[in-house]
Amino acid sequence: MSIRKSVQERLKILFLSSEVSPFLKSGGLADVAGALPGALHRLAPEAIDIRVLTTGFGGIRNSPGIAFKKDFLFSFPGGKGEAEVFLSEPGTDPDSVPVTFLDPSRLFDRPALYGENGKDYPDNFRRFLMWSYAIREWMREESFFPDIVHGNDWQSGLFMALLKHWRTTEKELGKIRSLFTIHNMAYKGLFPLEDLPFTGLPPEYGHLSLLEFYGKLAFIKGGICCADRVTTVSPTYREEVLSEPLGEGLSGALRARGEEFLGILNGIDDKIWNPSTDPSLVRPYSFKDLSGKTENRKFLLESFFLSDEPSAPVFGMVTRLAEQKGVDLALKAIRGLLGDSLDFRMVILGSGDPELERESLKLSRDFPHKVAVRIGFDDSLAHQIVAGSDFFLMPSRFEPCGLSQMYAMRYGAIPVVNPTGGLRDTVDPSRTGIWLDSLSLKGVQDGMKKAIEMYRQKALFQRFAEDAMQTDNSWEERAGEYREAYESLLKER
Repeated sequence: MSIRKSVQERLKILFLSSEVSPFLKSGGLADVAGALPGALHRLAPEAIDIRVLTTGFGGIRNSPGIAFKKDFLFSFPGGKGEAEVFLSEPGTDPDSVPVTFLDPSRLFDRPALYGENGKDYPDNFRRFLMWSYAIREWMREESFFPDIVHGNDWQSGLFMALLKHWRTTEKELGKIRSLFTIHNMAYKGLFPLEDLPFTGLPPEYGHLSLLEFYGKLAFIKGGICCADRVTTVSPTYREEVLSEPLGEGLSGALRARGEEFLGILNGIDDKIWNPSTDPSLVRPYSFKDLSGKTENRKFLLESFFLSDEPSAPVFGMVTRLAEQKGVDLALKAIRGLLGDSLDFRMVILGSGDPELERESLKLSRDFPHKVAVRIGFDDSLAHQIVAGSDFFLMPSRFEPCGLSQMYAMRYGAIPVVNPTGGLRDTVDPSRTGIWLDSLSLKGVQDGMKKAIEMYRQKALFQRFAEDAMQTDNSWEERAGEYREAYESLLKER
């Protein structure tokens, strides 16, 4: 134990995320927020006091396992608001970390979190501004002034900037250090630069070196430029975003952070994603006995009325239907290979771009016994797909970290990936997966052909599946890297 604090002086961490699994999820951020705090707690339960704070999303008032705690008034530039506080009830897991839900002025009591029908809510600036000021008052109400605030993505970026400013004006906040994690550079939180005065920040925060981004405010820059330490979710993605185009116009700001910008790989919750205990599966299994995986494959094919041909491998995709994920290339590759009479099965679960949804459904209609598509998201079905698939296709154009390939590996579904970002860091082409030679239609088709050929070589296929299942992608080691980053911040303080 290297944290130099007694039990009476526990390291206090406030973990900010706009979404937390399993309560609310729109992407991988929720999975991280749902697993990393618990892993940090398990590292040193007597030495770390970590609180998770998220938004009071719509429907929270009627959600099981969540109870109303209190409400309070808070000030923000130009007025006062009332915030409602809800708290997750203790579960049966002794390592679980309670989650606090904070809803200022009922701004988050809506059907969705960020927007509806493909459009952002027009008042997102006000919503996350109010959330930031309510967080400050919540700390006062709870008498919880953390040693470190760990913010995530643009939604907490403004709080990082406000904290930098408040530390110079408010004594009780003066010693708080901050760490900001970028999960995807593509989402910046852009708003009119003219709205800066409403934040309560001094005019200099509207400079290029702080929040200004091509004539707009970028909340993500609040984290990049104002936090004491910046991280992103894989070492390779860290290197990729230091230059354009993957830097999304912010590579200069990231380069300016130098060694204060770290790449720490994400992990997965190996209690939830565990094929030997997963309640969603028809039969549990492990790398020591893969016979249960055969039964899950049969069940998956029967569920979608796909013909079961033992010599034909099953490919799975659980993804957002978007060009970033390479879905457009995947659909063309699948159509071309099936048209050339290659025999395999394909099961796709996801939603997103309406045109890609239509193309996916058309593909399933054209090959009804070989391709199945389900539009939407179903967590139980996601588990069944990785358990029933032989291969898992991820031809992403960029992937900051990716969790799906690690879920697939845990279940013995060999990932077929474009080696970018975290896909390169987690998939070993010599023992656990297949890398595409190029990100193109031919590259995806050739990668799938490699998989089909591997499937014919049963000993090789089984060795890859077993090695993939035994790869440790749990949060424990990666949480230790975050703890080291926290400790370095305390030393600077």
